[in-house]
Amino acid sequence: MLTIILGLGNPSLGDDAIGWRVVDALEARLAEEVKSQVVIERLSVGGISLMEHLAGFERALLVDSIDIPGGKPGDLLRLTLDTLPGTHANSIHDVSLKDALALGQRLGIELPDELIIYAVQIERKLEFSEELSAEVANSIDPAVEAMLAELQKWLIA
Repeated sequence: MLTIILGLGNPSLGDDAIGWRVVDALEARLAEEVKSQVVIERLSVGGISLMEHLAGFERALLVDSIDIPGGKPGDLLRLTLDTLPGTHANSIHDVSLKDALALGQRLGIELPDELIIYAVQIERKLEFSEELSAEVANSIDPAVEAMLAELQKWLIA
């Protein structure tokens, strides 16, 4: 089964780099055998561009930042397209992930049947920095553990 792991965000915008940082830590912990079964990428795209990166894969595991009302910085959420908040991954310059995937399906593009998103609640999203806040940095290990468990289910099945 073709599996892609995507770390999403912007490494120059403080807490928004969490997706990249989690994927860095995850990749360091993966056994070579597992690395040979997955594609790992770090991206700063959304919408249509993100959908294009998912084309041809059967399963996708994404990690990104999220900012939802009432969320506490560092909270880790496991989301699917059905549970993804309507405001997440929306941009005034592009379509949401849900809309991009729907468009891709209508166009006959082969897209993942399984897509899991791990999202870390952030607070500082527009601050130029290469550092994560302490609360968000503390979410790296729990996110990696959750993603390792997800991969184990997928790669054993």
